[in-house]
Amino acid sequence: MVGGIWAISMTLSRQEQFLKAAIAEGGNPVAAGGPRPSRGVAMKESCFVVMAIGDQTFNGISVTADSLRVTYDTVVKEALIQARPGLEVIRADEVSDTGTITTDILTRLMHSTFVVVDITYPNPNVFYELGIRHASKPGTLLIRDAASPNKAPFDVSHQRYLEYQQTPAGVKVLANGFRERFRWYDSHAGEPDNQLLSLAKLTGYNFPQFGNEAQEEAVDKFSELFTIMLSNPQLMTLLSDDSIPKEDKQRRILQVLADDPKQAKKMLKLFFALGVTGRI
Repeated sequence: MVGGIWAISMTLSRQEQFLKAAIAEGGNPVAAGGPRPSRGVAMKESCFVVMAIGDQTFNGISVTADSLRVTYDTVVKEALIQARPGLEVIRADEVSDTGTITTDILTRLMHSTFVVVDITYPNPNVFYELGIRHASKPGTLLIRDAASPNKAPFDVSHQRYLEYQQTPAGVKVLANGFRERFRWYDSHAGEPDNQLLSLAKLTGYNFPQFGNEAQEEAVDKFSELFTIMLSNPQLMTLLSDDSIPKEDKQRRILQVLADDPKQAKKMLKLFFALGVTGRI
């Protein structure tokens, strides 16, 4: 038990911050910095670009992988950065092998702030990934090469898409189009931007929820910890009193915990289960 008390003392500052934040958030462990059911790709805004990558041949028209890479680097990515400086832009082949759909790609489709999909070529991988994104969340922008003779497939032809030209002037026009769409998303956060999400909202359809079990378990553990805290007024008083010097406060808290070793051990286990001690 001495080891347990020592471990609590080593992480007391982080735990105190966590508990005080949780109290301020009304007992919400996620809002207080506790574990979440899933994690996004990155803390900064990110944009995943979905487009044909390898050599393509459709209706007798061929385009090389190198040409598509130039389009991505000098047109699509450049326009995105102009429209939203600081945006993390990445294409599928920069995170996985060509021709495969990996966990990383799926994660980016599910969690990226924005996904740009180039529908210029009728590439099945592109439209499969577009479908995954449409079912995941808003924030999808469709683009198309204005010089391409290929028409957009019927299922997406009615949706708004930006056309681009592979010229310096075309990049500026595309950047302006991106900027306009970003402004819309900024002012309509969480609003559906495709037929599937719109219909789900209209009909009250709830997509299958995965990961809720982990969050519910975390909430249960936090509730148990919070109950222990509330049952010890002396400990609650010490935690909420900012006038006490830090070292003195920790010493007094340890004294309170030492009076009830079983309770202290239980609190320590809950802290570890919530991941509080591991994020110092």
